[in-house]
Amino acid sequence: MSLHDMLFKNLGLKALSLLLAVVLWLFVTLEKESEVDVTVPVILKNLSPGLAVAGKPPSRIDVRIAGSKILMLRMRPDRITVPLDLKGVNEGTVVFSALERALRLSPGVRVIRVYPSTIELKLVKSR
Repeated sequence: MSLHDMLFKNLGLKALSLLLAVVLWLFVTLEKESEVDVTVPVILKNLSPGLAVAGKPPSRIDVRIAGSKILMLRMRPDRITVPLDLKGVNEGTVVFSALERALRLSPGVRVIRVYPSTIELKLVKSR
């Protein structure tokens, strides 16, 4: 059997085999777990008129998220925010904990770590 025959005989089957091998490799590779660090903006919502935040609240938090590589590739980190709802909050100190629950992530993506884990805001009457 010549080299030409070995290379080009059953070319369709060889191409199909190569395609299946690549698809299987992608499936196995992209299903593996991956972790990514993202910096997420903090958004204050529904601050009552007449109140202001004393000091400088954190504008961003650091979040480590995990999920399959395919989910992480499809995710848009620029669309993730941490909305802190101040509706009904009066003058004084308010503490937001469990910030991971405020994150809206794709199904299958989970939060590993949030820093800082709590945000404390002091609300005062504005002048």
